[in-house]
Amino acid sequence: MKKLTSISTVIIAAILLFTSACGQTGSPASGAAPDASVEAASLSSQAPATLETIHIGFPSSGNNYPSGIFGYASELGYLEEYLNPLGYTAQLDGFVGAAPAIHEALVAKELDYVVYAGFASDLAKANGIDVTLISIPGWGTNWELVARTNAGIESIADLKGKKIAYTRGASPQMYLIKVLAEAGLTFDDIEPINTTIPEGLAGVVSGSIDATIFVIGQEVDLVASGTVNVIHKGFEADKRTYYEPSVFIARTDVYNENKEVAVAIQKAFLKAKDVAKADPDEYFKVTSEKSGLPLDVVLATAERDFDVSVPLNLDDIYMDSLKEILDFLHANELTQGEIDFDAWIDGKYASTKALEEYSGEK
Repeated sequence: MKKLTSISTVIIAAILLFTSACGQTGSPASGAAPDASVEAASLSSQAPATLETIHIGFPSSGNNYPSGIFGYASELGYLEEYLNPLGYTAQLDGFVGAAPAIHEALVAKELDYVVYAGFASDLAKANGIDVTLISIPGWGTNWELVARTNAGIESIADLKGKKIAYTRGASPQMYLIKVLAEAGLTFDDIEPINTTIPEGLAGVVSGSIDATIFVIGQEVDLVASGTVNVIHKGFEADKRTYYEPSVFIARTDVYNENKEVAVAIQKAFLKAKDVAKADPDEYFKVTSEKSGLPLDVVLATAERDFDVSVPLNLDDIYMDSLKEILDFLHANELTQGEIDFDAWIDGKYASTKALEEYSGEK
């Protein structure tokens, strides 16, 4: 019974995941700058009586907290602090269907802005969804490959002929293709199962699936119970191969209508980053508390150099990565579309102006 309870707890935790979390705007968390709530209240008092709602989407597995600096900016109240004076309020919309569902919402004009994986943004742009790239709020990887202990999988080479769960059209697909390549394998060598992360894990636990793409840190109890083995961790592999930017994008029509909204959101991210840099332990603690994930899980892939993990710019290293992702999409026949990267980064105006204004405020 203890083993089953432990496994159930991990499955539930997976459903509460970042990469995969559903956000909400909250009051300032403990550990915020001492005057954070005062500043927010002061600026909000300048806001119009009626606020227009903007919708910011992100991938979700069911929890009410978006990952990374995006979630922290919301929790500290900085999104409202900068948006309210412009006449706007933010609604954070999580999508359990991840990138495909987000793309449908963008096309239907149900979303204004999105924070998600660079892989997904490349796929959207290459397939004709008109979005503008504003900044890179994250750099890293959270993916790993785990297998049932009784599936006969001890190495990547053993994946041949096995049922492997992944999420099509999203970052886990690219991760799986790269992992397979390390052993000279392709999708033709496995039985790929397109599903969500929680469903993939449930399949591994039930025995209907041999291995699945999972999130680093979530596997601790499953490994301890003897249910799974970790076959590969992107965080421990070659960074140039496995690290990926997350992106902050806007629907182009929304962006062009009022670029100051993008500037305001970017400033909220910058301010949250400064607070996190000043007290990283508090940042990780809040992330754990708000996401529902154990602190050791949050710390499993924690990068304490926030200039590395939270760039908030469009420097060449990240643009080169997005170009490499597009090449990868072409090579694996995931899209035939092209991207005009020079035109795509029109949002650099917003990230540049946000940095100038925020630096002047400090």
